Amino acid sequence: MLSVRHTAFALLMALVFVPGVPAHAHTAIVKVDGRWQLQVDGKPYVVRGVTFSGSSSSAAYEQDCARLSSLGVNTLRTWGTGTETRALLDAAHKHGLKVLVGLWLRQGRPGAESDDSFDYIRDTRGMKKQLADTLAQVRYFKDHPAVLAWGIGNEVLLNSPNDAEKEAYARFLEQVIKEVKKLDASHPVLSVDAWTFGVPWWEKYTSSLDAYGINVYGGGIHVLPGELAKAGVVKPWLITEFGPQGEWDAPKDTNGVPREPADTEKYATIVDGWRNALTPHLQEGRCLGLFVFNYSASFDHTGLWLGMLSGSSTRPAWHAVREAYTGQKPATPLPTVAHLTVGSVKQEASGTWAEVQVEAKDAAGTPLEVSFAYNFRGAPTRHERDEVVRLQARPSPTSGSWLVRMPSVKGSIKLYALAKDSAGNLVAATTSVALPLTR
Repeated sequence: MLSVRHTAFALLMALVFVPGVPAHAHTAIVKVDGRWQLQVDGKPYVVRGVTFSGSSSSAAYEQDCARLSSLGVNTLRTWGTGTETRALLDAAHKHGLKVLVGLWLRQGRPGAESDDSFDYIRDTRGMKKQLADTLAQVRYFKDHPAVLAWGIGNEVLLNSPNDAEKEAYARFLEQVIKEVKKLDASHPVLSVDAWTFGVPWWEKYTSSLDAYGINVYGGGIHVLPGELAKAGVVKPWLITEFGPQGEWDAPKDTNGVPREPADTEKYATIVDGWRNALTPHLQEGRCLGLFVFNYSASFDHTGLWLGMLSGSSTRPAWHAVREAYTGQKPATPLPTVAHLTVGSVKQEASGTWAEVQVEAKDAAGTPLEVSFAYNFRGAPTRHERDEVVRLQARPSPTSGSWLVRMPSVKGSIKLYALAKDSAGNLVAATTSVALPLTR
């Protein structure tokens, strides 16, 4: 259950004193009538969260936090800390939000998380440095009133190459947790991994964790509570990333491209996950809350699949988060792309042009302006694999069709049809095309 982290904070920062910070809040995980409960200053607190990369720069954090608060969001999650973290905490506090502050630990092998490869068995100097850096971050941020808890490491166990490395990392994680707790007794500590892959290692080697952070996508959110119970987990847990079925789980089409769920499916998954999958476990005191992935405006493969924004446009996930947390549906039904098909091919001096049929309408049935882009997952570098590139297009003589210039790559691409309405909602449909086209 991976997720690409296309936006992350820098790992280190210049430590300078910033005056004028209000008194910090005290967060605790306690048992009340036999049920786990997250409390802030003694009051029950249920996490209604999103993971946070931001809409642009730290200059927009206040606007970001205000907008998210209006959706019913009360908590943000980051994966690491950096020079912008203070501005985020300040903006969150101003708008009544808390932050699960991520403390990044290095990955054990190259993967979707990063291209890092750290040896937790032998690199004692590197571990000493990671511990010192982590504690410096805790010292710097622990008294900020927006801090809810610490999230140490993200999917490191998933991205560790073998059992010996997993054990070594889990033992080091326990050391880090103990040292963090010596510095800060006012905020719980959790670690994050995908699905239940981290559970056996946490259970055996990291007993100091206050709660488990689990990343899960799609229908797995309905299955997860039972799997945790089977594993004998008695500690509380949060879902630290959630969204529609991800690329790593999606079935492939005839061109070998993972099938991306339709926007309507994505919307329904988010609402259903909170309302139907989690509510009983929130009431039972097993689950402490949820973070939907991801508040980011990036125009790339991950952003279009899982993001709440695309540039200045809102994606369906934006509205799904609001309905999940507040029950409020969009004032006007969102536009849709009914179908997307690739037809005849025309060779010109300028390249290969394919006739693409698209039906995109708003709620009133008015056709929308459509544009096209592609993604090539077979590209050689991580940046190119995640890049979404705009395509040249012109109206076709056939109604509801466009002539779209295909890129000059070899292999299967994902083709996007993007449609935006007057309210700034961007919807998308995808299909795959095997290049070069010969028909």
